[in-house]
Parts: sequence; structure tokens; C-alpha cells
Amino acid sequence: MDYTLEKKSVPVRETVFDGCLEQPIDLDFTLPDYCPGIEKILKCTVTPKIHSKSLSGDRLTIDGAASVCVLYIDEEKKSVRSCEHSVPYSGSMTVRGDCSDAVFLATAKPDYVNCRAISPRRLDIHGAFSLCAKVEAIVHKETAVSCSEDDVQLKLKQAMCSRLCTLSHQQFTVSEELEPSAGSPAVRTILKSNVRVKSGECRIAGDKAMVKGEMTVRVLYIADNEISETAVMEFTLPVGQVVDTPGIENDAKTDYRLQLLSCDVRLKEDGSGDRGAVITVDARLCAYIAAYCDEKIEYIADAFSTSLELEGEYSQLQLMRLTDICRETTITKTSAELEANGISKIIDIWADSCTAESGFENGTAIVKGKLCVCILALDNDSTPFYTERSVDYLCPLKLSEADADNVMIEPLSRVDSVSYRISGGNTVDLRCEITAEARAFAVNTARMLTSAHADEERKKANQNDSALTLYYAKKGESVWEIARSYSARPDDVMHENEIADDVLDCDIMLLIPGI
Repeated sequence: MDYTLEKKSVPVRETVFDGCLEQPIDLDFTLPDYCPGIEKILKCTVTPKIHSKSLSGDRLTIDGAASVCVLYIDEEKKSVRSCEHSVPYSGSMTVRGDCSDAVFLATAKPDYVNCRAISPRRLDIHGAFSLCAKVEAIVHKETAVSCSEDDVQLKLKQAMCSRLCTLSHQQFTVSEELEPSAGSPAVRTILKSNVRVKSGECRIAGDKAMVKGEMTVRVLYIADNEISETAVMEFTLPVGQVVDTPGIENDAKTDYRLQLLSCDVRLKEDGSGDRGAVITVDARLCAYIAAYCDEKIEYIADAFSTSLELEGEYSQLQLMRLTDICRETTITKTSAELEANGISKIIDIWADSCTAESGFENGTAIVKGKLCVCILALDNDSTPFYTERSVDYLCPLKLSEADADNVMIEPLSRVDSVSYRISGGNTVDLRCEITAEARAFAVNTARMLTSAHADEERKKANQNDSALTLYYAKKGESVWEIARSYSARPDDVMHENEIADDVLDCDIMLLIPGI
């Protein structure tokens, strides 16, 4: 016979798919007529941008364009110039799993790029970038909590987990027109741009949430085309988006973030004037929200029958409880000695990439990684040169629970700023400000009964027919196991002996009532 188990379900977050797809770049590129010829290549970068993403059935598709930007020294004025070319792409991946009501997060990151000048006006470029996708969904995990048959004894346990009450995301666009402030050099030609997004706060109102943050746009440009004077301007813009969050609760722990999908920074065609051209910024962002509530669940950890030989099937269920959502900032200082003919001026300095991994050191939870600091400068002969340095960082986390054995940390990091000071002929002192974002989960694995059945012809050999049995128990023994061995009800044993806990705290003589 099969026993009927009553079950309850708990909605939890589950990663349905997590994978990457490499996209190659093979480009034979000729400079446009308005770009001067190349004497020396300084830096080539690939910036993949996501224009659209879709999930249909088991096919996940990401479309966009990879922007290839080459900084170089021109052969005429020996100054910094740039050229840019856009390469469209389309990538698709197969998702195996239930993607109904799923949230689809996509990122694009450069892997490598090699660039060489075949002639002063022709470039040979080879590289690759990765499209990474993560599909998350609300999955209902069922746990058995009771059985209708009187002969079945259940060992119930309780555990805390995080119930996922909402999982949402919303794409939105930001369009701005920017121009240098009064007193700043006018913009004539854009050499390079960098855009970064910083999450701020999340406010809940009813079944909606407002995610706020900042978008910083940094532009390296030529202010005077005749003498190729360069300048840098940086703008910080507030951004925000309302996201539908059905089922969210005011006391929920809210994991939120803003993600930059793509951004185009260019000169407005009709914006030239005394203060130079106006810069237009068109960005595509995504606001992501996952809200958790702590919930105590009950499950059947063990079972036996007082009359039949019961056979149970068990499964391992991972229970995750969100304990912390923290953002910690760290400052990393280092010195870089450059192999150059001295340094007369830093044209621009920025961080190209930042990795993040979590761990524990001396019992403290940390996020650590590397960032690549890119330096574009002039030597003592006013000749432009480019170099980069890898900088290690380590950011301690302040977690409420920091047990390395059962804490899982999902880390993210971003570079907020890179500043410098020229301290010697060839030495630059770097100061990097990095913010680490971490989601910490307490993880426990529970052994749960999923089904139970018994052969009605197989009576228990150890069934207790006595009205009362005496048993001399030792400290540390389990009442549950003692009752099982005598086919007695554990609750009856505990009640008869006025015992509150399953594990005995002293030697004792137990009275075991019969069935």
C-alpha cells in the first residue's frame, strides 16, 4: 500500500540556466577619410552592447553590436586619435529547464583582441567576446508535512529558508544631451567614452518598486583640432525605473541592481558652436529585483510504522536563507613604475575590467579580484604612450553570519574611481576605489521524506504486544530510535516519561507503552 502524504510548497529562486557563448571578431578595417593615418597603435578595445534579448521556448537569443575602438598616434601631428567601427552580432543558446515566468539576465564582456596596422590606413583586428546569460525562475519546492494513517510515526523538523515573493526586471532607456561646463574646453572630436552605472536605493510602494541609481559618463575628447589638445569631462546623471513587483511585502529583503546593457556616446550633428558640439548619450539599462521573506518550513525527516515494515523514499533539498545584502567600499593604493621616457602629463586614466570572487580569509568573508588600470600619457618629449597595470584588491564583508562551511556568497564588484599622482620621473601612484556587492545565503541540506509505502502482508517482527516495557536508556540516546526499535509511538514514550527533548540528557529508565 502507498501512504498518502500531505505536502506544502515553498517558492524559492532557482537558476534554470547559466552559461556563456563566445562570439568571434574578425575585421579587416580601412580608416574613414576623415581619420588621419596611423603611425602607432596605442590601444584597441572591444565593447559589446546588448540591444535586445528574448527567451522563446528553449531558445535564448541576444542581439547587439560590438564597438571596436582603436586609439593610435597619427602620422601627421604625432597626437592621439581614434577610430571606431561597429560589428553587429546575434547569439543564441539552448535552455534546458522550465522557463515559464522566468527572469532573463544577460551580460556581454570582452575576452581578448589583437590589432595590427597592415598599412597607415588599414587595420587587421581579431578577437572575441562572451555573451553570458542567467535565467532565474520562481520554483515551488514541495515538502511532505503529515500522513493520514494512524500507524505511521513522523519525525518532523523545522528549518528557516527564504521564500521568494517576487522576481522581476524591467528594461528602460536614458537619453541625455551634455556639454562642457562654463570655462571647460569645447568638444571637437570624441576619442573615447566610458559609462558605468551605480545602484542606489530601492523603495517599495504597494506592488511596485522604484530602483534608483547613478550613471557616470566619462569622455576623452579633442578640444582643438589644430593642436590636438585633449581634455576629459565627466558627468553623473540620476537614473531610476519603476518595476512591477506583484506579491512583494514591505518587510522583505530586497536584492536589487541596475545593469548597463548598452550605451552610445556621440556628437550631435547640429550641435557645433562656440562651446563645441553637444554630446548625446543614449543608454539602455535593466532594473532587477528579487524580494525574499524568511519562512519557517516543516518537513518529515524520518518515518516508521508501528505495524508494518515501511519503506520510505528520501530526497536531499537545499534550503537557502538570504542573510545579508551588503555593499562595501575599499580603497586600494599602489605604485606603477612605467617604462617610458618620463611622464609629463596623464591624458586619461581608467579601469578596463574588474573581476570578483568570494571566499574566507582568517574567518572573514571577503570579495577579491583584479582590475586593469589603463594609463594614456605623454612622455617628456610630449609623445603619447599607453600602458596598463593589473591591480589586486580585497574587500572584507560585514556579514551577520560568516560560517565558511554553510555560507554561499554571490559577489559583484565595480570600480567607482581611479585617481593618480605622478610621484617621480616614471612612477605613478594609483588610488582605486572599488565597491563590492555581495548576496550571502545560509545554505543547509535537508533529508526529506518524499513517499512511503508498505506491504500489508509484512507485519513488523518487533511489534510490541506488552502493555508496558522497561528500558534502561543511556545519556545521548534518541527517544525516536528507542521507540522505533519497540514499534512504539515516540509521543507516547515522551508523554509517559515526561520528557521534552528527543535526545536524553542523562541515564534514565524509560517506560515504553505498548500499542
